[in-house]
Amino acid sequence: MSRMRVGPAVLAALLLLGGWGGWAGGGRVAAQEEREPGTPPELAERVVAFYNRESTIHLTGESALAAGSEMVGDVAVLGGPFTLGGRVRGDLLVVNGALQLEPGAEVTGSVLIVGGSARGLAGARVAGGVVVYPETFRYRLENQRLAYAGPRAGGLTAGRQFEFGRADFMLAMRGGYNRVEGLPVAFGPRLELGRTNLTRFEALGIYRSATGLRVDAGRVGYALRAEQFFGGWRTARLGVRVFSEVRSIQDMGLSDRENSLATFVLHRDYRDHYRATGLSAYARLARRDLPWDLTFEYRDERDLTLSPHGIWAIFDEKWRDQPIVAEGTLRSAAASLEYDTRNDVITPAAGWYLNGRIERGFGGSLVYPVAVTPTAFAPPIPSNPDFLTATVDVRRYVRLGPYSRFALRALAAGSVDGRQLPPQRQLALGGEGNLPGYRLYGFDCNARQSAQQYPAGDFYPYYGCDRAILFQLEYQAALPLAHKLGELIGFRGDPGESLGWVAFYDAGRAWTDVARRSGRGGGQDDMAADAGVGLRIERIGLYWALPLSGRGQGLNFFVRIGPRL
Repeated sequence: MSRMRVGPAVLAALLLLGGWGGWAGGGRVAAQEEREPGTPPELAERVVAFYNRESTIHLTGESALAAGSEMVGDVAVLGGPFTLGGRVRGDLLVVNGALQLEPGAEVTGSVLIVGGSARGLAGARVAGGVVVYPETFRYRLENQRLAYAGPRAGGLTAGRQFEFGRADFMLAMRGGYNRVEGLPVAFGPRLELGRTNLTRFEALGIYRSATGLRVDAGRVGYALRAEQFFGGWRTARLGVRVFSEVRSIQDMGLSDRENSLATFVLHRDYRDHYRATGLSAYARLARRDLPWDLTFEYRDERDLTLSPHGIWAIFDEKWRDQPIVAEGTLRSAAASLEYDTRNDVITPAAGWYLNGRIERGFGGSLVYPVAVTPTAFAPPIPSNPDFLTATVDVRRYVRLGPYSRFALRALAAGSVDGRQLPPQRQLALGGEGNLPGYRLYGFDCNARQSAQQYPAGDFYPYYGCDRAILFQLEYQAALPLAHKLGELIGFRGDPGESLGWVAFYDAGRAWTDVARRSGRGGGQDDMAADAGVGLRIERIGLYWALPLSGRGQGLNFFVRIGPRL
């Protein structure tokens, strides 16, 4: 008999359901004008208005107009590249793609490129000039109409511009609502000096609602930062941070919003946490007009195990126990690389996403506060701070049609040299964020088989395994009778874009090498897999997952806000 269990934010989801002219100016030479990175609001409005104009000719993906051919009217190319050998009698817009002008190509109006580049200008004729905004344009297609999906505000700011720079006071939620700190709220001033190469200072305090009215050094976090930018356009920066913050060991494939709602509404925190206090120095290369983001960082921190607090939630019950982490000082160096060409961070339908990170621990005094085996309280035992761990997360999004897309994800993470990882770097699988056909943390090398007694309460002896791999496939499409269904239920807009069905498949494995277990479980010997289907209503997804191996617990119904991948 199938077993139904409620996934993250199922009740919270119910609460939540309730003219181009003048872009480039005059002129009769194919001169390219490149603007500073960023998408000004007025530019986004003009791009959207031009694309959505009924008279605009739309091209999608790789397109070309051969020599001797002609298009009459304004042309918008979405997700190029676009090779132009003939003539466009009108204005040309290219969004997130390169424009290649062949010798003899002609545009009688203006050319605007947002999120791309132009080549071959010398041999072409553009009456109105060429303007290029190189930063990727974030967009969504809603009812076959373009909508800007640009950067969202991360909180509330109030400030003033001065001749020497700008001063702001910020108030924002930092991370998500969780069973350890409650609601973390960051507040404090930020000062920016200069214009082209900014000098930035930031001093934020972090109030944790779990502490109530008790405000002391051990309960209030902080994040102090000083940064110096170089190279213009905020191309590169050097910075130093001093921090005391609560971190999650893994995000478990869920967004901060989903985990916060699950914690607050369902009394179910899907993540485990620890506290890190220390300093870091970093160098970052991240031009806003390029999809690459490269960071090198050195950290010297002190880690500490945390216990769940009596934070407020709708359902009143005991919180799930936390795992023990290796406590003490840890010095490490890390390098991370991110490559992102997705059309939209929130609901991607096209592009690549790559995140790679490697970290080397090379000193410190980490110890386990309790024995690793589930026995009585024992004196601290040393933990290995000299570890080497890496993560590679690759995702590909492909739009197959106006109302369908395909997404693929491959993840490999864990110990590179085979050495045992401290608990705060270990890995686990299972749950709605990665393998929804199985229980949360179902593949953790038996870390949660039984809790241990510890002076501060009950804790699990460690977090999970040293290595993990995960593969995920997903296909989304409109419901076959979406239009008729939308009319039947009185749905506004285009149901083909807002109502759809989903099919998915997941497979993964988490394990620890025999020589490195030291009382821990070994994990899986083979892959665990599940498959399922779902219904999508706007950003709300209703899913059913079925395990395909013997360790599952029957059919799982769960709700997601936003995409699974």
